[in-house]
Amino acid sequence: MRNKLIVIALFCLCVNALPGWAVDIQALFIKAQGFENEQRWSEAFSTYSEILKFEPNNALAHYRLGAISEKLGAIDNAVRSYQEALRLDPDQSEARQALEGYYINQGIMLRRNNQLDEAILMFQQAIRRDPASANAYFELGQALEQQGQANEAATAYQEAVKIDPDKSVAHARLAALYTKQGQNERAVQEYREVLRLNPQDPVAYHGLGIAYNALGQRDQAITSLQQAVRFYLIAGQRDKAQPAYDLQKKLMAEKAAPPLPPTRKQ
Repeated sequence: MRNKLIVIALFCLCVNALPGWAVDIQALFIKAQGFENEQRWSEAFSTYSEILKFEPNNALAHYRLGAISEKLGAIDNAVRSYQEALRLDPDQSEARQALEGYYINQGIMLRRNNQLDEAILMFQQAIRRDPASANAYFELGQALEQQGQANEAATAYQEAVKIDPDKSVAHARLAALYTKQGQNERAVQEYREVLRLNPQDPVAYHGLGIAYNALGQRDQAITSLQQAVRFYLIAGQRDKAQPAYDLQKKLMAEKAAPPLPPTRKQ
């Protein structure tokens, strides 16, 4: 009997060693992808789980399992799967991006609820996952600004535009922050960047006009405010056009007024 069991065991080993009898992981991936394409999330989840039974260290399968878990609303499970994928393969960019997106979304929700300390921690987690994430730095800047940490917010916005020079919203937030701090020359530079990217942005023209006026450059201020009024009206934003128009009119009146006579010495 014992010899018979040994023979059976050896036979099983031989059969499993044959290429034709091996589990076709690639075929399972194709099958799972087919389920995903058909939005059959439960079947896709089961298929990726099956892959992991045979290859527990398959980083791609962990990532795809996380993505399906997210589709099914199992966010905590999705995060664990993404983390496991990155543990197995630190270069797994899809899992890294998915985790970054999760932390950013969590941070945005917390910031909207005015839970700023928790939001900042989430954005910092996103940056740790992807230090080259302009979005994470931008969102962090908004939370810091909302918390009253102007200098730290400016640093975060600066990092965002360093990573992505075409991130218009980051240039705009940075420009507005510089204006509040009285750094009008730097504000002008940032508003010009906004207009490089969006040549018809009325808010940028309006901000530029205010900054030029603060610098004593009246002609440039008037020209910028005229453009602001024009593009506000094109956008149907008459209420926002009015303050720009009022400032423009005030500066034009000052420009037209004759200079005051010199004060006589007593």
